[in-house]
Amino acid sequence: MLQNGSIFLAEDNTADVYLFQEALKVHGVRSNLIVCNDGQTAMSFLDTAEKDGTTPELFVLDLNLPKIDGFAILKHLRASSHFAHLPVIVLSSGTNRRDREECESLGARYIQKGLAMDDFIKIGGVVKGLIDETRRQNDVKFPTG
Repeated sequence: MLQNGSIFLAEDNTADVYLFQEALKVHGVRSNLIVCNDGQTAMSFLDTAEKDGTTPELFVLDLNLPKIDGFAILKHLRASSHFAHLPVIVLSSGTNRRDREECESLGARYIQKGLAMDDFIKIGGVVKGLIDETRRQNDVKFPTG
């Protein structure tokens, strides 16, 4: 179940999910992490959250998801009055400049996945920064470490 203050992660690679969780720990980000491992499940989950009125603090999307890709999810988020204002990070192992530009034009922060643990640790720092900024803007208090 999505709770306000959660991080929503759409990622099909279990190793990347693990590395993402470790990156959050290193940076002291304590948040309920919701993981969907394909785009169809992610879209269903978001539809339910929208109906329930719940909102995560942050969306993190892989572009190359099975069934429905990350671009479709990102476009859905931006078209939704419920989710459009929330920060989105797109993680991708691809190097396609057009993908980066399209994500950024939709207001997402694009980060290329590295292969090393240190690369994922840096992602944790970006997540912490975005969450801290969102909390300051909204004067919201959620635990961080």
